[in-house]
Amino acid sequence: MIYVQLFNTNIPIFRIIILILIYLTNGSRLNAQDKINFDYDNIRLRYALLNLIENHNVPVVFPDSIPPQYISSYCNNCDFDEAISRLLLQTKLRWEKSNNQYIIILSSMSEKYSVSGRVIDNLTKEPIPYANIFIKSLQNGDISNQDGVFSIKNIPNRTCSLLVSYIGYEPNIIELVFPRDEKKFQTLSLNPKILSAKEVSITGNNREFMERSNNPGQISFSPRHVSTLPNLGEVDIFRSLQFLPGIQLAIGGTSDLYIRGGTPDQNLILLDGMPIYHSGHMFGFISAIPADGIKDIQIYSGAIPAKYGGRISSVIHLISKSGSSLNSKVTIGANLMSQGISIELPINKRGSWILNYRGSNPVTKYSNLYSSIQNFAMGDDKFNLLTETANIIKEQNASYDINTSYLDILSRFSLLLNPKQRVTISTIYGADSTYENRNYFGFNSILGHDTIKIDAGANFRNAGLVLNWYSNWNHSNNTHFSLSWYGIQSYYLSENSILLNQNIYTPIAETIEDNLFSDIHFKLNHGFKGIKNRNLLAGIEHKSLNTLFNTSNTDGTSKNISSLEQNETISSIFFQDSWKISSVLDFQSGIRINDFSANKYLITEPRFALKYKFKNSVTIESSIDKHHQFIHRLSDKNNTRGTQNMWLVSTKNIPYCQSYNYHVGMHLDEINYSFSLSGYNSQIKRLPQFIDSFSFNDSLNMLTSKLCMGSGYKNGLEFIYRKKQGLISGWISYHLNQTRYDFPEINNGEKYLANHDKKHELKAVIISKIYNFDITANWVFSSGSLYTDLENMYVEAGSGFNIVVLENQNGKRLPSVHHMDISLSRKVKIASKIVDLGLSIYNIYNRKNISHKRYNPFSQNLVVTNVPMFGITPNAFFKISF
Repeated sequence: MIYVQLFNTNIPIFRIIILILIYLTNGSRLNAQDKINFDYDNIRLRYALLNLIENHNVPVVFPDSIPPQYISSYCNNCDFDEAISRLLLQTKLRWEKSNNQYIIILSSMSEKYSVSGRVIDNLTKEPIPYANIFIKSLQNGDISNQDGVFSIKNIPNRTCSLLVSYIGYEPNIIELVFPRDEKKFQTLSLNPKILSAKEVSITGNNREFMERSNNPGQISFSPRHVSTLPNLGEVDIFRSLQFLPGIQLAIGGTSDLYIRGGTPDQNLILLDGMPIYHSGHMFGFISAIPADGIKDIQIYSGAIPAKYGGRISSVIHLISKSGSSLNSKVTIGANLMSQGISIELPINKRGSWILNYRGSNPVTKYSNLYSSIQNFAMGDDKFNLLTETANIIKEQNASYDINTSYLDILSRFSLLLNPKQRVTISTIYGADSTYENRNYFGFNSILGHDTIKIDAGANFRNAGLVLNWYSNWNHSNNTHFSLSWYGIQSYYLSENSILLNQNIYTPIAETIEDNLFSDIHFKLNHGFKGIKNRNLLAGIEHKSLNTLFNTSNTDGTSKNISSLEQNETISSIFFQDSWKISSVLDFQSGIRINDFSANKYLITEPRFALKYKFKNSVTIESSIDKHHQFIHRLSDKNNTRGTQNMWLVSTKNIPYCQSYNYHVGMHLDEINYSFSLSGYNSQIKRLPQFIDSFSFNDSLNMLTSKLCMGSGYKNGLEFIYRKKQGLISGWISYHLNQTRYDFPEINNGEKYLANHDKKHELKAVIISKIYNFDITANWVFSSGSLYTDLENMYVEAGSGFNIVVLENQNGKRLPSVHHMDISLSRKVKIASKIVDLGLSIYNIYNRKNISHKRYNPFSQNLVVTNVPMFGITPNAFFKISF
């Protein structure tokens, strides 16, 4: 009896078993996921759903009360998700998935959808940072982070089109259908704007270098085509940035960045989030970061977000290349200054490793540019000035020999743990060496001996490592963890010897300097987009700054050893909010709170920015920021090679400086051209400056006698017109700037213009293509450098030949500087190998520009001479990839 009853179809348990069998059968078919095709025109929704169930075995459950609605829809080789989404597209219904079963329910009128994903390069699969993802119909969008991840919430439509764009890539439009695409982590691919033919690689569109960001005062710069810009001896990332508005041409043509009237040490330079403190080779003429290793650069000169701190002028965030996760690649290149190699290796199609190496050529083997740079950069050195006087006074004689070299290594390891999490490890290493040999005869009154030989050498090393962990948890939450270490070591040895007889020298004095600096940096950021029209970011940071200066001086039989050590910490928390108040009004606010170990009180930095859009193409913006700087670079020309460009941490005796930065701008952005006009003002307090050369023989408590505190004032106007498309593209920019300093102990207490002040600066860049050759030309014009007239200067007796300025410091200006540079390059494909060839000529019409004045206190009278800039200077380069 029991056996028969169990198989009675009226018993519920039997029905359950049958349903399980049907479910398992459908489940096996579901796993197969047969592709679905249909084309309905004005058919009842109920019949369409029943057709999915009966003809395609799609497990769909819907209520009997489903609206008697007619639909029109089509589907070609769709999976189950897409097929159901297309059927419900014209209705107020949505579906949810429970295990393998689709449940149709009535959606809420206020229901919103979300989408998140990653933007990648379609050829290499590496993430694209700072890509623009935009839904034009909703005027809503996002910018991808360093790992290429984006997230957009509060999408009211069942369908939408994502427009994805990035500098130097073809824009891509992706159609989304909800709720199907809400559950997917999207991978959006962009193709580089390069078309490869059988024989020649042809640029399909205009080369793009920059784009204005959605954030006030921010410029995005892509170094992808930077080799096609005119260059001075070396393809240089920082010198290329000098073509942008608001970034001044450095004195003498160096790669130093003077942004909106600020000095290079006031810029926060980050590499994948790691602070970089040493940014130049060859006395600042060549940036210490190879262009081939950089994917993207973000420049913040106004409205700096609260997540950045520690400098008062600007932020330059460099994102290194990840390398291809699909194919191996080797690139070898050389120019008249250096040679290098780049290696890319994929890791199991989930990651990559890329290595970039660059090393200097032998000093005079390929180019005289080395000698020109050395003569230009080192002429103000005390011993070079002595050598200069030997050419004037017959009783004196001198000889000088120098040898310099540099190298740098940049690498990055990247691993995709899963679609939403990635780990990267970036490392950088750089080395600079300078060796000098000097011989003097007839300088007894200055050097203490009639004939003396000075051998000196300086080795400068910098190294860093940063670990980044990016996690995108869901549409609303993402986390970024970063841990870095960066260090600098400089070692300087100088040995003085006197001539005993003939060629026999005996040592009489020796100086050894061994200086160290390190920055250990921890950061944890968390982003939240769960509030409508708000993008919140909060984070914590901890920074440990350490310096150690060791000096040993031997003079005859006496020896003096001294050291100076600093250990300070900065702990910070920050919060920032990007609020889209309406479709035309954006408001950004933030605050950064710092706990500096050398200060008793918390230091706050509020930040505010506002952007208003008149039309689709016209916006106005403004911002006000407060910033603090706790570290200062030693760059006094009287310092030794060992202390040049080393860093000193603020203390009670060396206060941190403070700046209020104001920005306002107006932008017009059309398809074929854009126009921008911006103004800025900065007020700096507690700006430190050393009156005399800095000596580490003194303790920190004794520095107040050599340290002068003052104020700075920066005002300026920036204009740029850019032509985006056509046979000829490019831009023209104008920068009006004034930077004044006010130090009570300098210039008789009167305000004076900063050494780097340039009132006018006009820059034009023209980009074109003729017969598969990329042609780029630029013309620059700027006000001449400032100088002090001899009538207001004298050499102070018994001070070691110090020059004292009475008044009117920097009261006069040299003639204006202008020059034209041109570059010609071509990319060809030979036997499956891509070869880049280029020729660049700096100052093509050989303009005799004067860089600055040079003062020599060692002559019988104070002598001033003009220091010329580079004349016509050619350069050639090649790169081969395979």
